Amino acid sequence: MPESRSRSTTRKSSHSSGRPKTPSESHSRSSSKSRRPFSLTRRRSSQRLVRTISVYSDASTGEDTVVVDSPWDSLRPGSAAEDESILSSADGHRSDAGENLGIHAASQGLNEPNEVIEVPFVKTFLDSSLPQDYFKTDVLNTIQSLKIHKWHVKGHKDVSPLNKDILKLTKITGAMTNVIYKVEYKRLPSLLLRVFGKNNGEIIDRDYELEVLARLSVRNIGPSLYGCFQNGRFEQFLENAQTLGKDDIRDWKTSQRIARRMKELHTGVPLLAFERKNGPVSWAKIAKWIETLELNHPEWVDNNDNIKRVLLCHDWKSFKQLILRYRDFLSKEGEEDINQSMVFCHNDAQYGNLLFTSPVIKADKPIPLAHKSSSSTSLFPSESKVSLDQIIHPTIQDQSQDKKLVVIDFEYAGANPAAYDLANHLSEWMHDYNNAEPYKCNKEAFPNKEHMLNFIYSYVSHLKGNSTDSIDAEVRKYYNEILKWRPTVQLFWSVWAILQSGQLQTECLENQETEGTGGGKYLIKSETDPTENCDSVNIESIIQGIEGVDVDSFEYLLYCRDKMSLFWGDLIKQGIVNEDECIASEVEFIANQGL
Repeated sequence: MPESRSRSTTRKSSHSSGRPKTPSESHSRSSSKSRRPFSLTRRRSSQRLVRTISVYSDASTGEDTVVVDSPWDSLRPGSAAEDESILSSADGHRSDAGENLGIHAASQGLNEPNEVIEVPFVKTFLDSSLPQDYFKTDVLNTIQSLKIHKWHVKGHKDVSPLNKDILKLTKITGAMTNVIYKVEYKRLPSLLLRVFGKNNGEIIDRDYELEVLARLSVRNIGPSLYGCFQNGRFEQFLENAQTLGKDDIRDWKTSQRIARRMKELHTGVPLLAFERKNGPVSWAKIAKWIETLELNHPEWVDNNDNIKRVLLCHDWKSFKQLILRYRDFLSKEGEEDINQSMVFCHNDAQYGNLLFTSPVIKADKPIPLAHKSSSSTSLFPSESKVSLDQIIHPTIQDQSQDKKLVVIDFEYAGANPAAYDLANHLSEWMHDYNNAEPYKCNKEAFPNKEHMLNFIYSYVSHLKGNSTDSIDAEVRKYYNEILKWRPTVQLFWSVWAILQSGQLQTECLENQETEGTGGGKYLIKSETDPTENCDSVNIESIIQGIEGVDVDSFEYLLYCRDKMSLFWGDLIKQGIVNEDECIASEVEFIANQGL
């Protein structure tokens, strides 16, 4: 959904990331442990590094090529590299590079790139669980090392002279993949600080995510990226933006607007050759995550009680066999056909990732587009009395307001059938992340037939100009494809939730040494007594938070269980599995039928 170079934030300045944007029942880092810092031992200068990303667009093929010069340890242009460069080749595979970007680009038959993006980087790890003074100092020093515009003070190298007592960090709760803060300092532009979650390495390919952000930046979509560190990044904070809520996405007109913006994203970002070759990213990630569970957490998958309680299946082997059966069901039309029909998808268009940059203005006297009347037939029930013309021919003024709707957080973006992205958004109607049980999935809240058709007609008709051809057949196809791909959505976020839960580890470190910015070294002791020294480390009482569930308090496994109950329900209704192949007593069925 184009038109934003920034990422932003909450109901009055809210920003979140990843899964549920929700209310917090607990902000504690751990209910059973407290931490206290022991010492700062030394300081050293941090070398600012840069990663260069070049984006080439080939008009003849309609595809992009992304060339990345080196990993995070490449030095500023003009300096000698610490290690050999590794480049991303035109087919998407990593390969040993030539001496510089120009040689590599030439070897791919590329000319001048459409855009070259330099991303500053420092080898710093930010620990958001530190007490406020240490954490704020580290944040300011990281900003100084990255030389972020207006925040950087010349002549002070990597130690910021700014006063940490004036710095304000507002934790943006509701972020389920990262820890997010709004960073404020008087008379300076606000920043968004994203600290990656502990389990992100198993879930998200950060290199690919950065390449996606570069491609979006070429088209003025997504964030202004100010700089990265080892476990996070700084971005522009979009002031006065308002995230949508669960009721907003159900609004008849807003739903149409979301559909039109999704169509623009799907058609506006060309896929890379390797993305189309590799097939749907949703299934690639599911396969990778399942392999991760087997290799890294065999004790969890080998415990049938876990599988029955969380995945609602009898054992891990049966679970894998059944999801492969469903995967084969999706592939009946042929892998090649699926791959050719894929588009660039956001894959996480839940309401917390959608925001209005300013209020939408409603026209007093709508000015309709010039068009002929559409066919009197439609797929809406005859008793609904819905005007199809008003859906597929929005007014000029209404379409001009579409650009105020912006999508943020592209961590899960990639190639998928459009039906998957649409199914993912519509499935988010079932979630209310601002109640006492935010993990619950309310099957009754899935959009009914009229709401689905309102959304799909808006999506299909957008960008078709003044064509008078009937689109009923295309709408019917998308409607049924959404129902067919809806189980993939539930499965995707179920496996994600298991990895994200943090409940797969059986041991924890009693003591941990971590190095802060500029070489500051902290020795952190984990206490088994949760009451000891709690006040000294209660960062949440100091860094002000906005109400909402966050990465540390969300009930991931209960969320997984609810999603799996709908997954099995859909597969039973479609005749893919039998009731005795899952825990049938826990299965839930969504009412929608196909067209």
